[in-house]
Amino acid sequence: MKDMGNTLKKSFVFKRFYPELVEKYGTARAKDIWNYAENEFLGLRIAEPSADKASVSYVFPAVALYRSVEYFYPGEALAVTRGLGTKMGRRLQGIFSKITAFPGIPSLMWKRMDRIAAKLSDGYEIENLLVTEDKCFMDVVSCPLYDKALELGTPNAIQMICCMDKEYMNGFRGVDYKRTKSVAEGDDCCDYRLKKSF
Repeated sequence: MKDMGNTLKKSFVFKRFYPELVEKYGTARAKDIWNYAENEFLGLRIAEPSADKASVSYVFPAVALYRSVEYFYPGEALAVTRGLGTKMGRRLQGIFSKITAFPGIPSLMWKRMDRIAAKLSDGYEIENLLVTEDKCFMDVVSCPLYDKALELGTPNAIQMICCMDKEYMNGFRGVDYKRTKSVAEGDDCCDYRLKKSF
């Protein structure tokens, strides 16, 4: 079994959910929600000891948090978790903006866009892939994160990650990014459209 030390409170992304819970529901209720989510996460880890890294790092935490909010506040989980995804995405956007502000980084990214696109799409079912010197287009028609959450009976949990993605992708300098659709939100694909912007 993989190291069980990987808990929500140690996750770079998901640990930031706790202060949001405190702000929204107060300290006492936030602790209840957080403890329930930690137990859900642990249960998912125990049930699938050989789960892949993406499931352990993203799907299980998202599902655990979604289920916990839904348990205490039925009907609120989708809005609350999507809100977290948006806020975390904005934090990551700032980080990526600083990293790609170094001279030459945007040019280097575009020189290697074919390799970057291949790495980003690994494990996803892709259609209409187009990579040129000034654009990278792809339609993700099957997302393993969504598929796993669907298998676990909590598909809406992945919308948190979609909201994150929509924000942080706008942090890359030299890239004009657009995505209007999402498999997790019921669309036929996630339509990634990246264009060189320098």
